[in-house]
Amino acid sequence: MNILEMREIYKAFPGVVALDHVTLELEKGEVMALLGENGAGKSTLMKILSGAYHADEGQIILEGRQISGYTTQEAIDMGISIVYQELNNIPGISVAENLFLNNLPTKGPAKTIDYKKLYADSEALLKRVGLNNVDPKASLGTLSVAEKQLVEIAKAVSKNVKILVMDEPTSALNDAETDNLFELILKMRDEGVSIVYISHRMSEIYRVADSAMVMRDGKYIAKVKVADTTTDDLVAYMVGRKIDDMYPKRSVTPGKEVFAVEHLTTNRLKDISFHIRAGEVVGLFGLMGAGRSEIASCIVGMKYHQTSEMRINGEKYVPVSPANALKHKITYVPAERKTDGLFLALTVRENITISNLDLFTKHGKMDLKKEKKIADEWIKTLHVKTPKSETIIESLSGGNQQKVAVAKSLITDPELIILNEPTRGIDVSAKAEIYMLINELCAQGKAVLMISSELPEIMSMSDRIYVICEGRMTGEVQKADFTQELLVKYAIGETD
Repeated sequence: MNILEMREIYKAFPGVVALDHVTLELEKGEVMALLGENGAGKSTLMKILSGAYHADEGQIILEGRQISGYTTQEAIDMGISIVYQELNNIPGISVAENLFLNNLPTKGPAKTIDYKKLYADSEALLKRVGLNNVDPKASLGTLSVAEKQLVEIAKAVSKNVKILVMDEPTSALNDAETDNLFELILKMRDEGVSIVYISHRMSEIYRVADSAMVMRDGKYIAKVKVADTTTDDLVAYMVGRKIDDMYPKRSVTPGKEVFAVEHLTTNRLKDISFHIRAGEVVGLFGLMGAGRSEIASCIVGMKYHQTSEMRINGEKYVPVSPANALKHKITYVPAERKTDGLFLALTVRENITISNLDLFTKHGKMDLKKEKKIADEWIKTLHVKTPKSETIIESLSGGNQQKVAVAKSLITDPELIILNEPTRGIDVSAKAEIYMLINELCAQGKAVLMISSELPEIMSMSDRIYVICEGRMTGEVQKADFTQELLVKYAIGETD
């Protein structure tokens, strides 16, 4: 029996039709994967379900009753909750207060907060999502990104949820946390909760989903049983063609040393040393919290470090600031594009060009025609799906935002490009385009440092991999020796 039907949903924004008469059906106790390229309309459809947007046309039927014109809070009251990929929490208050923000338990005639019940209920919720060691009294801001993600899931679970939408819920989780989440999803399914699971990680779909609905270009394409469908079939539905080689091959003849760091030490990093040559992709692998992002931040001057010796093209380099790094032809695409990589209130054009305004400035005056021309060229080169260069970037899909973040870095013509989780949260077609771009950069003699938590990705794209464990380098692995077992062994600190 269907708990939810969204019939012929149509939604348009200025210059673009986001949803073109899409129909979705969800049964009680069903885990349905919602698949599609970035920009396919998945997020818009779910925002309409959540009450954040209202459809221009179409009907929504919940438990046999038509609903319309409701708010996000009214959706929650009806049992519809969404856990977004970008976290929606308040870091300055406690974990418990975040969990029950709009429903704090009270006691007595004065309706004072019942903290004893608040903390007890919060502890039970945290245990349910595998956060056994998190203190509900702790400030949320002290938690890791992965822990905050699980708090968001616990928050949704607390609301007597009937339909739970999860948007890339494992993007910040390690393998153990992902396993705990999947156990929770299957338990909720068995309890009758219906789940819409959005992910670009195809292996996850086969672990948790009963069915998969595919969208493309704002249209419904197909709904299939996962057990009866291959990955190639799902990808073909998503992109309208088969992607023959997700990881394009390239021949590598490394050139001169472009960058080297020796004895990099901070409060968390201990004596890190490595080098990268022209035309080479060097991977940095490790478990969450190992220190990979901190290494990148130190190289571009975002974090203070106690000691190190760095060279760029054989010359001494002292990281002072990101602006200084750009002057030395070093650029960084951070993992958190929305908070660290982009200016969400600015246009696509402004985000692309902001790193190199000198390119368009002469005698203190901006050449706006030249700026727009170059921005348009990058939009075309990276296949950014946007109505125009003047579109506010916040309205673009995650994959297209990521392409803009890459363009923003490449416009500086760098020699060393540091990519931190470059394909997190983007679809298979966009991933393939990013991989091809990396190969093109190597063909141009650029050096690429790639941080990734996805073993197939980092093994396929890297020429060498350095592995980090708890701030220490535990291994350097050559291409011929790559195995998942060896990399994981180094990542957990086993070096024998």
